[in-house]
Amino acid sequence: MKLPIFSSDITKWIVVIIILIIVIRLFIYILKRTWHKTKCKLSWTPISVVERRSNLSYNEFVREYASVGKPVIITDVIKDWKAMTKWTLDFFQTECGSIECFVKEDSTKIEKIMTIADYINYITAGNSDRRLYLANSGVVSDYPQLLKDYDDPIYFPNWLQRLPKKLLKKYDFDYPDIFIGHKDTSIGLHQDHYYGSAWLGMIKGRKQIVLFTPDQEEFLYDGKIDIFKPDLKKFPLYAKTNPVEVILETGEILYIPSGWWHHVKNIEVSIAIGSYLLNEWNSEMVFQSITQKNPIKGHLFPLILEFPWLGKALFYLGII
Repeated sequence: MKLPIFSSDITKWIVVIIILIIVIRLFIYILKRTWHKTKCKLSWTPISVVERRSNLSYNEFVREYASVGKPVIITDVIKDWKAMTKWTLDFFQTECGSIECFVKEDSTKIEKIMTIADYINYITAGNSDRRLYLANSGVVSDYPQLLKDYDDPIYFPNWLQRLPKKLLKKYDFDYPDIFIGHKDTSIGLHQDHYYGSAWLGMIKGRKQIVLFTPDQEEFLYDGKIDIFKPDLKKFPLYAKTNPVEVILETGEILYIPSGWWHHVKNIEVSIAIGSYLLNEWNSEMVFQSITQKNPIKGHLFPLILEFPWLGKALFYLGII
């Protein structure tokens, strides 16, 4: 006769323990958010040249670059990737040719959709006056085998990896991006959205990159100016900027901190890979930026990053 009472007591204790675990996790989450809000602030270090580093430890990277908002080129991380020898125009045309990608022309605005095969035919033909540039995360989404050809550098932990790929793709957080372009193609002057930071690795070719600290935003006309052919009559305030220019060589990675404006142009036919970053050095700025555009999703986003199972459940239920 006492067995049902005993079973009932166990059930009550299980419920209490579950509730206690949830409360503790929420309390820890609140403490972490409070700590991150005091630590995670937009900061930058003015520079006259981007340093090149090798044999850089993670702690050195955090201390000297990530925590103080300073770009750096890392020269010895990607040279052993399979992608360095495997990723060619012929490879992408043969293996990924049917994948449809967004193509842009001298700006971040999408111009059209092309298959990779058609785009590479456009490059190799070399008889067009247009400067079309393939910069798209959809390549990796449609051909995930590419993930085996490179390794995420240890310097760049990314909290976005906690979430389902379908959810990331829905909200334009689906990374990494593949960049393929011919000489003189570029993405216009821009700042990575939501104050994210980024890394860019050169597989083939070279890129010319011009960088600006976040405090120069008022002189950059919302990215409408062409840094490589500045029209000072139309954009006179640009004369007040202090740009930093670098050539990113094959086998090198550039780290771009949060808030830094940049304009990237291919010096020759090039293939590159890059990724948007969300981590402890920019998380609160990203959350705040998202909240300004959509308060509900902005408050949900940090919560589902802390509890990925919640994000998966809300996504599959169609709530987010």
